Amino acid sequence: MMVNFGREKGSRVPIRRGFSLVELLAVISIIAILLTLASVGIEKIGKGQGVTGGIALGRTMLVQAKNLATNQNTRARLLIHTELNDNASEDRERYRRMLLVVYKKVDNNGREENEWTRSGSPVFLPESVYWSPELSYADMRGGNELPSETHQLSSDPSDVRRCHYYEFNGQGITTTPGAGFVVQSGPRPMHQESPRMGGGKNMGGFVLLRNGDTSTIRDINRIGQ
Repeated sequence: MMVNFGREKGSRVPIRRGFSLVELLAVISIIAILLTLASVGIEKIGKGQGVTGGIALGRTMLVQAKNLATNQNTRARLLIHTELNDNASEDRERYRRMLLVVYKKVDNNGREENEWTRSGSPVFLPESVYWSPELSYADMRGGNELPSETHQLSSDPSDVRRCHYYEFNGQGITTTPGAGFVVQSGPRPMHQESPRMGGGKNMGGFVLLRNGDTSTIRDINRIGQ
């Protein structure tokens, strides 16, 4: 007897229905929401990494200044460009982001030269990350702003700008124990000193101890209060 594996006569084949327009729009809306949430999360992560990178760079440059001071038995400084001049593109890029180590050369009699000597090339904090003189107090327990002075920042004699600085003596002791190094992340509008922080405080920092070591500021939300 032959067995018929085919469809019975008159049976209906089920018809596959596609997605309706409403269903497609719902899926597209969900995808758009997820992409928006992801982009916000990535943006926050980027800001956090920028602040973290800025803090790490600050620590590295302070170590460089301290080592230079002890090796040469002289004074060394970490400079931070803080002269606002957004009309010049180079100064806008430098403002509160450029870090440079300088030191005093010493003659055979142990006397310091009048001018400061640059050590290596300047480095920059991550994009949209700025050092804050308003929050980097000379003493984080309640001191004034860090000292500042004009310095020649390149081989061009006219390239003299005001900079705040951290200084070490020949024994590697800082002249401003307890000073803070605080950075902020955010866009900085033209001709404004500080970046826009938005709804949250995208900032971080550390305290410089007397011997040149550093201590992370744990309760960052209390800075500036």
